[in-house]
Amino acid sequence: MRDANPPCAFVSFTVEGHFFIIPDHNEGGTTVIILQNLRKDYIVDKKSITALKKIDLTIERGEIFGIIGHSGAGKSTLIRCINLLEKPTSGSVIVNGQDLTQLTSSELQTARREIGMIFQHFNLLSSATIYENIAFPLRLTKRSKSDVDKKVRELLDLVGLTDHAKKYPAQLSGGQKQRVGIARALANDPKVLLCDEATSALDPMTTQSILKLLGDINKKLHLTIVLITHEMHVIREICDRVGVIDDGEIVELGPVADVFLNPKQRITEEFVEQVSDFDFPLELLEQYRVMPESERNRHQVVQVSFLGDTTFQPVMFQVLQSLPVQFNILHGTINRIKDTPFGRLVLEITGEPADARDAVQQLRARGLQVEVLL
Repeated sequence: MRDANPPCAFVSFTVEGHFFIIPDHNEGGTTVIILQNLRKDYIVDKKSITALKKIDLTIERGEIFGIIGHSGAGKSTLIRCINLLEKPTSGSVIVNGQDLTQLTSSELQTARREIGMIFQHFNLLSSATIYENIAFPLRLTKRSKSDVDKKVRELLDLVGLTDHAKKYPAQLSGGQKQRVGIARALANDPKVLLCDEATSALDPMTTQSILKLLGDINKKLHLTIVLITHEMHVIREICDRVGVIDDGEIVELGPVADVFLNPKQRITEEFVEQVSDFDFPLELLEQYRVMPESERNRHQVVQVSFLGDTTFQPVMFQVLQSLPVQFNILHGTINRIKDTPFGRLVLEITGEPADARDAVQQLRARGLQVEVLL
């Protein structure tokens, strides 16, 4: 007979120099969140306003999934539907194998212990110390005083606030307050962590440190993180996949690298432009357009995009060896999307038109994306 309460597996890890042993959430199936035909309507001045329309979405165990959209697009409503802080008008919300919309109030309260949440404005108890803020959700589960103390001190270590346990929220910086929020959200060892604009109230340097902390926790705990933001640099820095939400609908969805390098929707292009460090001056193309046609035919201008391992491979050198053409780099950059390197170059290919076309085909055959600009 199968044990009704099988022993829990544990994983040990180090975050920011501290050693921890915690329950391993990387067991079971791979899909942890399923949203099916999700819809949310509000009644405002006796009129029905639709905030979410037919959302179908799956989020895999251990991934960091980002939802990006402008204010009013529905992203906050969507993330709050995942733990039923907002009850959907229709559709299913399946988290950790349970349809939360079908649970009783007491069952939902229990299920929410496996779903941590951090907020834009921290939502800390102002009259409680940092220690008490983190201890609060633990005490709701009636754990012993020694268990609470042990867990709180582990979490203080985890988020780098050991020396601030007796302080009050008003005595902390914004970044420190958010670290308290993260520690509190992790108190009951959740399998899912929801982040509601968790960095938008922070300065860039503090944002970077919070994103690094979330990334480290994700890697070590295999914790599924869902975050919403209106800042594309957050998506590029930490997320594995992204959904772009507009007017209550997911209009684009995919791995961050694919969406970033090949946006299909205009709204996605706008978000990508927020963080694009590739600003090719199109006026440089004018010098080719004014050339005599006989000379212009020997010059082709292309934009080449590299992703992953090809970023550092001598692809262009290999093409140059096989064809009688010359490459002139007009513009270029190399950067990263999370852990994946990528690069973009604008090249002038000089040679006979047929050889230039062959060069483009060879670059594409080697896994590069090539767009002919002229």
